[in-house]
Amino acid sequence: MRVLARYMLIVTMSLSLGACRQADGQMPTPDENIQSELEDVRRDLQAIALARDPQAVQDLADDLRKYTESPSAWPAVEELSKRTAAALAGADLSEQPGQRLAHDLWIAVAAFDLSERQVENLQNDVQALLMAEGIAEETAQQVSAQIGDVQGAVNDRSRRWYEVF
Repeated sequence: MRVLARYMLIVTMSLSLGACRQADGQMPTPDENIQSELEDVRRDLQAIALARDPQAVQDLADDLRKYTESPSAWPAVEELSKRTAAALAGADLSEQPGQRLAHDLWIAVAAFDLSERQVENLQNDVQALLMAEGIAEETAQQVSAQIGDVQGAVNDRSRRWYEVF
């Protein structure tokens, strides 16, 4: 009986140690064409922030929407554009943070294989970037939360049976 208990303990420990967290997915990298298009996204963001151009919100949504293959994700992308525009209205968004934000928004829309941890890191990065630009924490959290919703709509990755933790 003791031998059986030992073997059961060994099997249980092996299974619990063998479980792993969800593996990171493939992070998209922009090619030259995407890089030039991200410059358009940055200009949209600056037009929203500095000029408060109402057309820039729609331009931002259009520019981001083309990176997702799923039309069902378009409403979430539209909402992300609106929340980002509301957050940036009147902010002083300089060029480098604008480029980072454009890149992060592109990743939120274009990446379809991110792990939960990668999505959380992306959300935290965007929230920290917005707060560094003087955006209120609550507003930055709303944009960050919408990134999670967008990823929920575009992300094809699900946990596998062995990715317990």
